[in-house]
Amino acid sequence: MLKEILAYCSDLKSKTQILEQLVNILCDAIIATIYRKSYILFNNTVMTAKNTIKDIDYSKIVDPGVSSLFYQEMTNKIISYIQNNNFATFQEIISKVGGGERRVIRLLDQMVNLGLLEFKSSKFILYGLMTNYPIRISDVECAACESMTVDIDGKMKPLLHFMKAVINDRPKSTFIFDQRPVNVETVIRRVAYAIRRGDIQNKRIAIIGDDDLTSIAIARTDMAKEIVVFDIDDRITSLIRKLSKMHKLNIKTVQQDLLKDLPSEFTNYFDTFITDPTPTVKPLTLFTNRGLQMLKREQGKIGYISLYPSHMGFNADFQKKLGRMNLLITDVLPFFNQYEIIYHTLTDHDIELMKKYNAYQTSISFFESLMRIETTSSSKEISTKYSQGDLLGKATKQVLKDSKKDPVLSDKSGSEFIRKSAENLSKMLKDSKK
Repeated sequence: MLKEILAYCSDLKSKTQILEQLVNILCDAIIATIYRKSYILFNNTVMTAKNTIKDIDYSKIVDPGVSSLFYQEMTNKIISYIQNNNFATFQEIISKVGGGERRVIRLLDQMVNLGLLEFKSSKFILYGLMTNYPIRISDVECAACESMTVDIDGKMKPLLHFMKAVINDRPKSTFIFDQRPVNVETVIRRVAYAIRRGDIQNKRIAIIGDDDLTSIAIARTDMAKEIVVFDIDDRITSLIRKLSKMHKLNIKTVQQDLLKDLPSEFTNYFDTFITDPTPTVKPLTLFTNRGLQMLKREQGKIGYISLYPSHMGFNADFQKKLGRMNLLITDVLPFFNQYEIIYHTLTDHDIELMKKYNAYQTSISFFESLMRIETTSSSKEISTKYSQGDLLGKATKQVLKDSKKDPVLSDKSGSEFIRKSAENLSKMLKDSKK
């Protein structure tokens, strides 16, 4: 070892420099011995003397029968983010790296217990590794708009206050219709962004599914020519009619199953549609097809679609569908939509972990991107066969098997309409397997 050190130091000009190098090497060795940790970075893998990421038990992170591949990849992404940012809070990991809150907190807990991460002062850091880049990722983000490109603290603030009061009237979300509400700030940002792009002013707007009450926020601006909400859930359409009448907003509602024909008066009628469907290819395609059907047959009509959830892997399948529809993707805003935690989905252990890592203060479960599309002179719907089963999300299928996992079905005083819808879906799935 000494020969190797002397060989390394042979080009140094002075004995003082040689001694300095030896002292530095010895100090590093002593520190590594004291902390009993040494790190190797290779292909995004962090290893300690005792544990590696291979020691993570992903069966304790994902639900039975669910692939763990996404969260195996997420492990390396978390490590990479902390390397580049020096540290990260739970909220930063959810909003900048990805994943869903309950699975990420389970993963982080294992990483801490295995010695891959350390948790100090509400921050996760890599043991023994501090890159200290002079510019952190968070240093270059816009503090005013949280890198969302719109300001909701100026002229949008009165609308934000109004919607904070209104949003409390929303009925409980149900997985029967794969409802996951965004927070009120997201509702206001959606409206602000559409205003910024000129897609609300004097426009006829279709909202396809509105458990977020985006229609109420748009109507409150008094800038749209007409707003029509299409939703299968009669609890949503009833509430919107009630709020519209109460606040003189003049919103129309249609209780609509998208597998059935649209009312003829709303075909080729609108300038803009907004939708937030189950984020898999067939539901996205169906909702976009229906949106196209609603838009005027003119170039430059607009659609807003929420997609690419942070807790799922990405692929280009839906983009290919948009290409076949001859639609332009003009804007994609990552991490724009903030979806609230449905606490009914958390186990007691998840809640303990959220408290342990100061994550319980956050209300965000996961994020999605906001995509803006624009019609061309050749835009068209595409032919795709759908069955009701094709449109069901994973959460919907789970609650059809176990109603206790649904916030509405588990409540004995819950909506009779939702119960009947669940019964009809269950029967349909059974019949399709015969």
